[in-house]
Amino acid sequence: MRVVQVSAHFPPNFVSGGTLVPHRVARAVADAGHESLVYAGHLDESREPLSTWTDEDDGVTVRWVTTTPWTGWSDPRNSDNPEVDADFRGWLAEVRPDVVHVHSVQTLGGSLVRAAKDAGAAVVVTMHDFWWFCARQFLVTRDMRPCSLVVGCGTCPCEVDHEWLEQRNAGLAEQLAAADVVLAPSASAARVLVANGVDPERVRVDENGLPAIPAPAEGRRRADHVRFLFAGGKDPMKGADVLREALAPLAQLPGWTIDLYGVTDTTGLPAAATARPGFQPAELGTILAEHDVLVLPSVMRESHSILTREALSAGLAVICTDTLGPEEAVSDGVNGLVVPAADAAALTDAMRRIVTDTALADRLIGAGPVTPPRDFADQAAGLLDLYAELDAAAPPPPAAADRTIDRVLFVVGIQGAPLRYRVHLAAEGLRLLGVTTEIRHYRDPGLETALAGADAVVLYRVPATWQLLALLDQLRTDRPAVPVVFDIDDLIFDPRLRGQVDGLESLPPEEEELWWRGVARYRTTMERADLYIGSTRMLCEQATEVVGLPARRFANGVGALLAQASDEALQRPRTDGPPRIGYFSGTTTHDADWALVEPAVLDVMRARPDVELWLGGPLEPTPALAAVGDRVRRLPFVPWHELPGLLRDVDVCLAPLTDSRFNEAKSAIKWLEAAVVETPVVASPTEPFREAVRDGRTGYLAVSREEWVGALTALLDDAVLRRRVGTQARREALLRWSPHLQGRAYLAALEAAAEEVAAHGHRPPSGWEPVADDEPLSAADAYVEPYARPTRRRHPALRRLARTAPARRAQAVLRVLRAGGVRAVASRVASRLGKGQR
Repeated sequence: MRVVQVSAHFPPNFVSGGTLVPHRVARAVADAGHESLVYAGHLDESREPLSTWTDEDDGVTVRWVTTTPWTGWSDPRNSDNPEVDADFRGWLAEVRPDVVHVHSVQTLGGSLVRAAKDAGAAVVVTMHDFWWFCARQFLVTRDMRPCSLVVGCGTCPCEVDHEWLEQRNAGLAEQLAAADVVLAPSASAARVLVANGVDPERVRVDENGLPAIPAPAEGRRRADHVRFLFAGGKDPMKGADVLREALAPLAQLPGWTIDLYGVTDTTGLPAAATARPGFQPAELGTILAEHDVLVLPSVMRESHSILTREALSAGLAVICTDTLGPEEAVSDGVNGLVVPAADAAALTDAMRRIVTDTALADRLIGAGPVTPPRDFADQAAGLLDLYAELDAAAPPPPAAADRTIDRVLFVVGIQGAPLRYRVHLAAEGLRLLGVTTEIRHYRDPGLETALAGADAVVLYRVPATWQLLALLDQLRTDRPAVPVVFDIDDLIFDPRLRGQVDGLESLPPEEEELWWRGVARYRTTMERADLYIGSTRMLCEQATEVVGLPARRFANGVGALLAQASDEALQRPRTDGPPRIGYFSGTTTHDADWALVEPAVLDVMRARPDVELWLGGPLEPTPALAAVGDRVRRLPFVPWHELPGLLRDVDVCLAPLTDSRFNEAKSAIKWLEAAVVETPVVASPTEPFREAVRDGRTGYLAVSREEWVGALTALLDDAVLRRRVGTQARREALLRWSPHLQGRAYLAALEAAAEEVAAHGHRPPSGWEPVADDEPLSAADAYVEPYARPTRRRHPALRRLARTAPARRAQAVLRVLRAGGVRAVASRVASRLGKGQR
């Protein structure tokens, strides 16, 4: 085989962990008897940009191209460099490789992936960092805060602004689509790639191997003090500034020292801290043998971290941040401690624990890696096997060749949060895959035309009308291959549940009867569907049992707009004040759920006179809460885009549910919404919450009064615990339910419905007697709430107020409020019209 390695930088011109991997791989290819070539960027101010030359290095041919001017992350030619692309294409035409392995292409441009595919080569891309969707490479902001793991769910301006970043990333995604395989250095990094839209079918994990695995040092200490080691130099991304802040509170604590390699300035540091010059790789074994604990306070997201694995193999314990790669080698409390990134207080606490708790230190130091580190020889052999596999394989078909669904019509019967979670978020995910989506109200006069152009139809929470049923019958006649899917995210299609739904007993008899007629109408619409899509396993099973529909699960996930609002809320500290417990209700049906947890909350508030309780939305607590009424804050129901700010300001959020089939079918939205602002949740252990929450790590589950009290007390008493649980919850929410992942899940369900219809035709009618109302199509009633966050631009009249004389200002304010108030009232009325069951 003829194999090319592509790297933006390469030894000996530039030596780093990221450049040593392609260097070692190129050497391994040559040693295995294959023709090994390299195309590499070269940094040298004295050379003319784009100048090229070729070197031979012991059987490896290196083609250099000078890219010095374009190292800036915001430089357009950092990600798209047409001149380099032209040179690379010409060179490929000469060498005609079988496989091209792209390691990094900043300054070279993402188009080199497409160029390699156009040259007829199999293409492998290893993402040693996150440059393909983070221009700064490491998912860290300019002010040294970790940014959103899913870039589209964040607001980070990166090097220019967020709009610039989205445009950059869209162009790079088109180039990356040409890769046959995308490799990630760790499983956690692979999750991040997929959550950001990299095709999961192409992603494989290829852990970096160690060229030499250190042997554990003999007689490792633990007598009078702990010897800490930091090797990150002055780089703030490596956490140098966070470590400096964390060390200050330890100044008077005896029994420890720390060597700071690559740090020159020790001003303000404790006497136990010693600056050391940077060391060469050959010195690492000796340095590791002289220390007990490696401190890795990175703010940047680490895709792997070889040093972590080398330190653990040598017998050191490791204190690392929750920055992905290191966590795969460090198990908290087993061979080290894991703390939230950019959290100096948490790092101080971890170092103090190891110094003061002899038993803990004895357990962690010398424990070794959780799993044996990989040897580089194994990695090299695996890559050679991959190259051979790809070289022998036939070219894959285009990614979208088998897709049968390109246009999806959502027909909706409700507004508010249900519409957002079950329709707007699904449509958002589908659009990321290039699927065209349209959302119409079930009384929209344009429904017939929209149905005629759809490849799949989704009926979300649509009550049956005779007009809609006629349109669906006509669709089956005119376009028999189009699947019809029904989605509803509450157990409100089973008339057998009378007497088991909390909250209905407070309704007047005629309204309760109307509610149950709505249930029958939903059931009627379901009867016209070919597949049911539900948010929980219980809903899917009930749909199959009650209606006989095949079912696919589509869990509620993270929408980009709510995630962005949450990201903005995270950029400020929690509002000053006492510890706060929060419970936020979206409807009037949660009084029984609150009554379940109220006694435990009262116990905590009696034991902790400093704790406040924030109750949001429609809720009627029991009279017992009056005993702490002066510490209860009632909050009105707020628009969804304001909720993250409230959730951010409470320390613990509650998600109680009474034990019923109806509640067992509810999704874990309360955990999801709190998780994206890093607020820990204590929840009832219904199945959706058990799936979402890893008890004690991403939240807490509680059944008994004692369990609720215990979980609340633990979180309120320990700020570091709250921070750790909150950051882990946010990560899990983003990486399990990102818009890209949700889009793929929804498209898979629609494709399954299309396959079912193609194989067996539409589902035949059952014995259910239709229940429908006469609701003519009407433009006046065809309102669908938009999916958008309000802009922050001020009303033009408000901008004029700054220049208005004070005497006239009051009248101007009234005019503006009236203008805005009419629109607000109109929107609110339209929303309410769509929320009721007809």
